[in-house]
Amino acid sequence: MKLFSFLSFIVLTLTPLKTLNAAPIKVDGIAAIVDSQPIFESDIQNRFQIVKDRIPGGVITDNIHRQILNQMIDEALQVNYARKIGMRASSSDVDKAILGVAKNMNLDLQGLKTILANKGINFARYRDQIEQEFLINNVKREIIKKRISISDQEIDDYLSSSDSITKEKDQVHLRHLLIRASDPAKAEATIKSIAESISTEEGFIQQAIENSDGQFAIEGGDLGWRPLNQLPPLFVRALETEEGPLIGPLQSNAGYHLLWLIDKRTPSVTLQQQTKTRHILVRANEIRNLSQTEELADELYAKLKNGADFTATAKEYSEDQGSTLQGGDLGWVTPGTMVPEFEAMMDKTDVGDISKPFRTQFGWHILEVEGRREADISDKVKRQNAKQALTTQKQDVVLGNWLDELRADAFIDKKK
Repeated sequence: MKLFSFLSFIVLTLTPLKTLNAAPIKVDGIAAIVDSQPIFESDIQNRFQIVKDRIPGGVITDNIHRQILNQMIDEALQVNYARKIGMRASSSDVDKAILGVAKNMNLDLQGLKTILANKGINFARYRDQIEQEFLINNVKREIIKKRISISDQEIDDYLSSSDSITKEKDQVHLRHLLIRASDPAKAEATIKSIAESISTEEGFIQQAIENSDGQFAIEGGDLGWRPLNQLPPLFVRALETEEGPLIGPLQSNAGYHLLWLIDKRTPSVTLQQQTKTRHILVRANEIRNLSQTEELADELYAKLKNGADFTATAKEYSEDQGSTLQGGDLGWVTPGTMVPEFEAMMDKTDVGDISKPFRTQFGWHILEVEGRREADISDKVKRQNAKQALTTQKQDVVLGNWLDELRADAFIDKKK
């Protein structure tokens, strides 16, 4: 459960490469070959149908086509690497993700299979695509673990910084444009020319789509809201010293950067609210479908409301391996730890009350709120938060360098 905040984005972004809303498209050519694997033009068209609502203008221009192709090449490289080192996605995790997709469409598993079949999509192929999404996220996590080491001294320095707490609260909404510096002189000239051409946010969006090597180029470089303490120090210093909204050019080991400051905010909360909670989780499986799992959750809820002991019930029925032996105890939960559905139910449940059954992508939950407090967090938690912030500051550069290595070692043949 403590991994919910990390895992939730994995499952919630598991959209198949072959969109359910588009009619099957005839394969009309190979767009690229990555090692021995082809990427078809129809794959690019289908991916566009999935992401077009997030693309400024919503039209597949030559630049959008190029950015989608680059994304798909990078994905293929990461999946190939994961399989090369023997990494496999858990069958149970893939099954949960597929059930989550079905739930979001108000379907059970058979209903999802029927829709896929009607759209001409092979279920085995669909499942393989879901597995690839897991492999990509798992291998990224492994690379971050291996290549980022945060020392105790770094944590001490971070915590002793007079503005570390402020940066944890302050958030900025940014757009980002990156020109990689394989040829530093050329990259510097390019970024300066781009910066001189930008006078509006719309101009920044267009330049990001056309030229950026960044992860979110296809979306106009939109990074969303980020806490200041999770941005690279280079970005933070520039945001503090430059008026904006256009920030940069900035040089790092990854290349040259431009930022566009859309907005900034400081939450009014000064103390961290924590909730003492326990829960019961039941999941659908091979012998118990979604509706039967919901019925079981309702039965357990009725038992609890009739006086059954929550701890004993959790030990007997809960399928959350991390908390079952503790009677479902999750300890003091801090904001951002759980998936949104869990936090929303936890926040609206009064102390001493038991929630009605509710569903997340992990299954059906019942939770009990045992207490709430607003207090300074412990030194241990502060150090954990500091380590996470320092890791986040470094991970974009580390993953970018790793992808550069994969590209350099691979056979990539773009057909146009």
